Amino acid sequence: MRRLFAWGVLVVSATAAAEVPRKIPVSEIFANPVLSAPELSDDGRTFAYIHSKGDLQIIFSRAVAGGDPVALAKIEDPETRLAWLEWANSERLFISGQARNLAAVGIRPRTTRLFGVDRDGRNFNWLGKTWDLYGQLQLPVSYQDQIVHWTPDDPATVLVQYWAPYDSSPSVRRMDVRTGRLGMVQPRQNGVRSWYADRTGAIRAGEASERDGYQLWVRTGAKGEFVKVIDRPAFGPDQVRFAGFHPDPARLYVIDVHDGRDAIFEFDVAGAQRGALVFAHPEVDVDGVQRDPGPDRRVVGARYTVDRPEIHFFDPAAESEHKALRRALEKEFGAPVFHEAVSVSANGAQQILEVASETQPPVYYFYDRERRELTHLLDQRPEIKARDMAQTKRVTYAARDGLKIPAYLTLPVGREPRNLPAIALVHGGPWSRDMIRWDPEVQLLANRGFAVLQMNFRGSSGLGDAHLRAGYREWGQKIQDDITDGVKWLIAEGIADPDRIGITGGSYGGYATLVGLVKTPELYRAGAAYASVTDIEFLISDDRWYDWGVAWHETMVGGGRDDRARLRQSSPLRRAAEIRVPVLLGHGEDDQRVHVRQSRRMAEALKKAGKPVEYLEFPDEVHGFLLEVNRVRWYERLAAFFEEHLAARAAAQAAVAD
Repeated sequence: MRRLFAWGVLVVSATAAAEVPRKIPVSEIFANPVLSAPELSDDGRTFAYIHSKGDLQIIFSRAVAGGDPVALAKIEDPETRLAWLEWANSERLFISGQARNLAAVGIRPRTTRLFGVDRDGRNFNWLGKTWDLYGQLQLPVSYQDQIVHWTPDDPATVLVQYWAPYDSSPSVRRMDVRTGRLGMVQPRQNGVRSWYADRTGAIRAGEASERDGYQLWVRTGAKGEFVKVIDRPAFGPDQVRFAGFHPDPARLYVIDVHDGRDAIFEFDVAGAQRGALVFAHPEVDVDGVQRDPGPDRRVVGARYTVDRPEIHFFDPAAESEHKALRRALEKEFGAPVFHEAVSVSANGAQQILEVASETQPPVYYFYDRERRELTHLLDQRPEIKARDMAQTKRVTYAARDGLKIPAYLTLPVGREPRNLPAIALVHGGPWSRDMIRWDPEVQLLANRGFAVLQMNFRGSSGLGDAHLRAGYREWGQKIQDDITDGVKWLIAEGIADPDRIGITGGSYGGYATLVGLVKTPELYRAGAAYASVTDIEFLISDDRWYDWGVAWHETMVGGGRDDRARLRQSSPLRRAAEIRVPVLLGHGEDDQRVHVRQSRRMAEALKKAGKPVEYLEFPDEVHGFLLEVNRVRWYERLAAFFEEHLAARAAAQAAVAD
């Protein structure tokens, strides 16, 4: 094991001119990581981790000081995939897995299962079984892994949210970590869907999210009645919401809009009103509070992301420690990295840090806070070398109406940034955002020689209230114009060859891909869309059926009688005949968010119109990828698809002639 001392001096070494890297196999980037998800026991002496061999997942534990690993459990069933590991105490490990919801009708969405195993690999059992009065197994409880509190003062139990079959809101139960037996702590009430415990384990807050609003119920002590302190419309100007407990029980931390951006405030419980501003960033929304990993869990700062994750510290000691760790890690990697504690011992003195950047897949270190030492534990993808990865930089361009659009440009290593084949990579949501981080899709495309542009178009989140709301009801309209204007900016800068541009994305990004091929067919040579919306009216109908919320599409997408013409015009399924270039489609058979028929119908429409289309459907797959075999298959085809269709015209014609 390598050992680093955190109080080292940052040294920046000179590097030679970059050479064109090797063509990295898709499996190196997209296979399940060989080693991942390290979790530290309460005593800080042992850590568990996942070892993957294809889609076989084996859980091991090992002493931090070294020694032979101990096999604890293995997951071979492709219908059960690991979600997380966490020690319930120093002797018992919890394992969360995603599995089919046995109560589902129609599509087969996943729910969670909770398992337990002892430190020595014994007593592996499913903790979520429930039995009726006659000893018969009932329908499994959904979302079994929603831990409310780990109760370090009572290591034999934890607090969990319990969703009885067909209930629309959970109770809180105390679970025996060995048997899974449950005892009532907090009955379901007030329509609360998320319960929160303070650092002592007292249930003191609950969030209720109705179709047309948001409510927060709070009490100042461990007992007593809950009082509704926030009750607001879902999309009104007031967006105050729970952010965490304050050391003073009479106050909370909340997030609300300040000068057009999410900021952290104090909140007076008795007066049910927002108090003093704690922190606001002038450019972006605040992501949340940053807590010390120690047992008191005190707030030491605020998290935000301009381009990379950052922390604004309120506590000088916490800031000093964070900067010292950053210096040591950047000395180790010779480049900027971001680190965060992903697992800590019960007293916070021992931690596992995850370290990553856009060119560095996650690496894990053991940090002894008392000795101020860092020790390397494991690499998630040791075969990936940072020198072969492409760096990402922030760029900004103006949309046609003058709105400034922040974006990220990744250029292939070792190639002159002129007249490159380029790909617009469109994020999902649309209310999410891109940032600079380890992104295997970006790195795959850059490794294949493509310039990659990611746009935070209007409607993207995290960039202020005005930027988000500017995208409301603009599906296929101004949002699409922002994407188009980004591609045209890339051409005007001389970076992209206008004859070799592709577009791709998943979910909303897949929708935008297909709309781009319809609205601006002259701009693209090919497009690839995964799990994409193709008909907005079908999507809205599905959302009403699955009760995923009416308010979001009525406000953000549309759906009223007066919207029908606009939504149909903005649905690529209804305009498939206008597409001129090759299309690659993919979809998971069990997608619970965007029904697989969206892509099936698009593929049929393109074939009927005589358009070149390839459709890949993935069994046992959801909205994204759970299985390595499906993930690798999609990205191998995606890379080959763009290499084929974005080749120079002469090369492409020669390939056809051969």
